[in-house]
Amino acid sequence: MKISRETDGKKRLKLNIYMRRKLTIAFGIASAVLFALALYLVFIIRDNGENYQKKILTQQDYSSTLVPFRRGSIVDRNGTVLAFSEEVYNLILDPSVILYSPKNDGSQPNRKATVDALCAALELERETVEKVLDENPESKYIRLVRQMSAAQKESFEQVQNSYNTAENSEGKPLHSDTVTGVWFETEYKRTYPEKTLAATVQGFSGTDATEGHWGIEEYYNEYLSGIDGRSYSFMNQNGEREQVLQPAENGHTVVSTLDWYIQNIVEKQIKSYIQDPAHEYKNVGVVVMDPANAEILAMATDKSFDPNNPMDMQYTYSAAAQAAMTDEEKEAARNQMWRNFTISDANSPGSVSKEFTVAMGLEEAVVTPQTQFICDGGEEINGVFIGCTEEHGTLLLEEGLWWSCNDMMMNIAGRLSVPAMLRYQRNLGLGARTGVDLPGEATGFIFTEETMSAVDMATSSFGQGYSATMLQMAAAYCALVNGGYYYQPRIARQIVDENGALVKKLEAELVKTVVTEDTSAFIRQAAFNTVESWSTASVGHIDGYKIGGKTSTAQKYPIEENRYFIAYIAFVPADDPQLLVFATVDEPELDEEGDASNHGVVVLEREIMREILPYLGIPQTEKPWEGR
Repeated sequence: MKISRETDGKKRLKLNIYMRRKLTIAFGIASAVLFALALYLVFIIRDNGENYQKKILTQQDYSSTLVPFRRGSIVDRNGTVLAFSEEVYNLILDPSVILYSPKNDGSQPNRKATVDALCAALELERETVEKVLDENPESKYIRLVRQMSAAQKESFEQVQNSYNTAENSEGKPLHSDTVTGVWFETEYKRTYPEKTLAATVQGFSGTDATEGHWGIEEYYNEYLSGIDGRSYSFMNQNGEREQVLQPAENGHTVVSTLDWYIQNIVEKQIKSYIQDPAHEYKNVGVVVMDPANAEILAMATDKSFDPNNPMDMQYTYSAAAQAAMTDEEKEAARNQMWRNFTISDANSPGSVSKEFTVAMGLEEAVVTPQTQFICDGGEEINGVFIGCTEEHGTLLLEEGLWWSCNDMMMNIAGRLSVPAMLRYQRNLGLGARTGVDLPGEATGFIFTEETMSAVDMATSSFGQGYSATMLQMAAAYCALVNGGYYYQPRIARQIVDENGALVKKLEAELVKTVVTEDTSAFIRQAAFNTVESWSTASVGHIDGYKIGGKTSTAQKYPIEENRYFIAYIAFVPADDPQLLVFATVDEPELDEEGDASNHGVVVLEREIMREILPYLGIPQTEKPWEGR
């Protein structure tokens, strides 16, 4: 079949037109797709560009460094710093940089200069540094020295800067090598400027100042601790190294109820007491409180340590005593050294609780201030004879407190019901934790309605048979003499941030009313007359001040072991209490008759009060005694 040239040309013309139309449509579609894709990318970059960028950067050269938080401080009620976190520095080596050879010939041109600078500025051993470099040539992070001071850091940086910027007479670098591959990582070290002061109350923090142990450090760890930050380093799209800092959140400051001056006086007097060779003891404790709100002004024991180095036992145990201990015994000894005896140990309180019994009798109206009692040397309860210290004869209610008559107390208890006595004991906070803001508080022990016998009622009336911590007794006594108001004892007043702004105010918490004002007034007057009388508490008299007080000598169980717990509790002024001091000695020395005298503990407390009263500005209201 033959096709003419004319026909063939028409077909080619039609084909060319058809193809051009097709290409135009295809190009238009492709352009539209590309435009839509570009538009879509614009939206992606706008909405998710940062996330994609981060994802890309995670696949590039990237490093992350911890930025530690600064642990909050602990201060006394007047702002004296008891604990703070000091900025220190860890010396970091980057061997991969120090040993870098630009010519790939193993020459390590910067090694000698860097090692020389480290040894000269920081007095490091050359062999030590060289060994670290040889054993870790590819490493980028070696922590060589921890917790260096700012002065040490500055010393090295001066040497480094001086070497690296030195120029010759022509203004050209003097050295072909550089001091490099060394940097400093910030850390915090917990510092206790007052050293052993209030150690058992404060507790201590670890070497990295991040977590608290014992005392305020442990109880308020949540507030004292902060949140670590991060420093991120990476290469951006332009190949430049960038750094992003997520700052740390520092901890808060705890403003305690402690008074540095009072705490110092208490610890000084305890030290004087235990250094007297005539004094034997197992434990010595003193608690100083504000009776109006149960704030703890001072709290101390004979055990002591330096929180800057809490493992050091020299402040409590002699070198000879330590040498004789096994590792297990040392561990147990440290736990005893760190624990707070005033809240962690419970003992029979003895005669200091006799005011409780008198208050119960007055509140239940089974006795009045005019009630008379006859002390004939003791009482027989269910076939058990329980003796008094002597035959006191006829006594009024207040006189029974002056002479600490057990017989009178048993007589009052005999007029009370078991539920009534236990109700008052519980209301006074006995047999339960006070809720003080310190860890390690013991509960003590009181009977229940099912377990308390008539004999137990009798012995409980004069502080035997049940047990309480020093803080439980001090808090109960505050309520007894302040008008009857029981406040929860506390060791902190408020929490503030690092700039001093208030985070949390810890208000005095009134828990309950335990006795009436009339009963409280009677106890205050009776306690004042007890000190003014010729009782053992009279040793606690201080000229010019109205002091109310009560002594105690309690036998520890088992009775046949002849161990005692002696105490003296006092408050001033007797008619408007502004200060309460409670001092105890656990297992003191015995006299020739095998008895424990409470004379020493009264003198200990008296000397503490002598110094505290002028400091607090409590005015003198009494004339000096004559003939004493």
